[in-house]
Amino acid sequence: QPEIMSATETMKDEEDNISAALSAANVKEDEETKSSTTAKYTIKEGLQGRRAVKASADAPRMETATTKIGGECYVSRTSNPPWIEQRKQVYEAIAEKRAQESSAYPRVPIYVTLPNGNVLRENNKTGQPYEAWSTSPYDVAATISQGLADAAVVARVTYADFVSDYSLSQDGMDTVDTLLTATEDDEEWNEEDGEEKTGAAPAAATTAGTYLWDMTRPLVGNVAKLEFLKFDEDSDAKAVFWHSSAHMLGEALEHLYGCRLTIGPPLAGGFYYDSYMATDSFTDVDYKPIEEEVAKIAKQKQKFERMVVTKEEALQLFKGNPFKEQIIQTKIPDEGRTTVYRCGDLIDLCRGPHVSHTGKVKAFAATRHSSSQWLGDTDNDSLQRMYGISFPDKKQLKVWEENQKKAKERDHRRIGVQQQLIMFHDLSPGSAFWLPHGTRIYNALIQFIKSHYWKKGYEEIITPNIYNLDLWHQSGHALHYKDAMFCFKVENQEFAMKPMNCPGHCLMFAGQIRSYRDLPIRYADFGVLHRNELSGALSGLTRVRRFQQDDAHIYCREDQIENEVFGALTFMKEVYDTFGMSYKLALSTRPKKALGEKDLWDKAEKALANAMNTFAGKGGWKVNPGDGAFYGPKI
Repeated sequence: QPEIMSATETMKDEEDNISAALSAANVKEDEETKSSTTAKYTIKEGLQGRRAVKASADAPRMETATTKIGGECYVSRTSNPPWIEQRKQVYEAIAEKRAQESSAYPRVPIYVTLPNGNVLRENNKTGQPYEAWSTSPYDVAATISQGLADAAVVARVTYADFVSDYSLSQDGMDTVDTLLTATEDDEEWNEEDGEEKTGAAPAAATTAGTYLWDMTRPLVGNVAKLEFLKFDEDSDAKAVFWHSSAHMLGEALEHLYGCRLTIGPPLAGGFYYDSYMATDSFTDVDYKPIEEEVAKIAKQKQKFERMVVTKEEALQLFKGNPFKEQIIQTKIPDEGRTTVYRCGDLIDLCRGPHVSHTGKVKAFAATRHSSSQWLGDTDNDSLQRMYGISFPDKKQLKVWEENQKKAKERDHRRIGVQQQLIMFHDLSPGSAFWLPHGTRIYNALIQFIKSHYWKKGYEEIITPNIYNLDLWHQSGHALHYKDAMFCFKVENQEFAMKPMNCPGHCLMFAGQIRSYRDLPIRYADFGVLHRNELSGALSGLTRVRRFQQDDAHIYCREDQIENEVFGALTFMKEVYDTFGMSYKLALSTRPKKALGEKDLWDKAEKALANAMNTFAGKGGWKVNPGDGAFYGPKI
């Protein structure tokens, strides 16, 4: 008898998410299903994943690149190396060609619609009509108020249509951001020390729609809505501001040390730039000269210039930087185009947009440094990462520094030592030792959760810590997460420490013939989980290799999903209220790498949305498009 399964789980690295996975599952799986599942696995030779060790030749493999490419592109610290000037000359030669191309575009009249509905067709001060390929968002803002034009970081442009001679592909807009997608498989792109990036990598543009647009970049069509975004009022503006600041940091690193730059994205609270320095590394002594060099760059008010380049031109520009070359070779189609941005003598692969000039950055601080790996793979080249923070006002930096001091005083790692709650040891990295005082608190929390389990109809179970890897292939976790699992051989078969409880609970559910009358079944498990996190990402109790959680899975009929999700949300609220914690709700929907049929996803998302409407009311939550787990949507 087929049953419907809905799983709600709380995972350590998806903090406070309620995950609902809806799938049609037969209680007894026949041999044909088993063989067809196995047939989906792709067997490849070579190392698998950035943490894995080489196993037997007959083990399932995933293809991964592990070649070190840095070589001798960096030998030693050299200020203003000659390749900076050579790159600049190549840029200027390409820029001449682009200028000739753009001069041929006809300047046709366009209109611009403001958020209040006003439609502008000309500069109300000079009478000059707005024209495609000429009028920029800055020009429009200046006709309203010079203060608005100067305060805006970036524009958000919703096009009604493009002019007939505009081509997305010719403008480098029909491909995704080459630098951001270079890190799409790196866990540190999704979460860096618990601090998420400000947004996902921008998708490829295909039609007239809404785009973030440089304030000084000419418009290319009629505008249905033009918004001017300020640093203090919009998260997109912060992302652009910090991305521009990352470019300034990169320019300083090239000037001072001749670093070979790789990637430099914005974060939710700042930015970083990774650079290749062979066996060299940053120290605290480097902070002051970096800050002084960035201050010089800001004082020069260097313009951010956008330029479209072909794949061949991009390879010429970044000749000698194997990291940029690899991005260009793997991310840009042979006949495709992409974009670069220049400020001063820095030229970098970038989709943009950026602030109008470096003078917008009034305050900058180098905050910390660490090592990292190219594309997040420990078999690849070691890189040096420098973090930074910046603001459009020096007072904001002072406020930020004060907040950092307060946060340091509240740091759980500091309090844990002072109050003798926990300790860590190099012989078991990322695994907390709970001291007697800490264990009392730990056990009290478990008893608190158990009291809720009894009230809400959960049954506590205990499941194994080690499973044959065949289970993780069947569940799909091996395909997506094997590089984050501790794997080893037992009697010539591959086993792994469990990184999550889901498949084990499914085995327990499938261990008996079930009737629809048995449902819902609510399994709760405090089982120990292990994840092979990168050593550089480990941080106190917020990023660990060994942990336990109040984890649960609910098996229910499709008509019970809404009630069960509502119950799980209520459970969450009661626990949060007990500890005085606030929360916001978001429904994360079907990602690109999703398992299962779309109509099943649609049903699951609708059920979760209905439960959230009941729990928080319409408008009490938002949608996170494409951010669901590979097996189901999540809250």
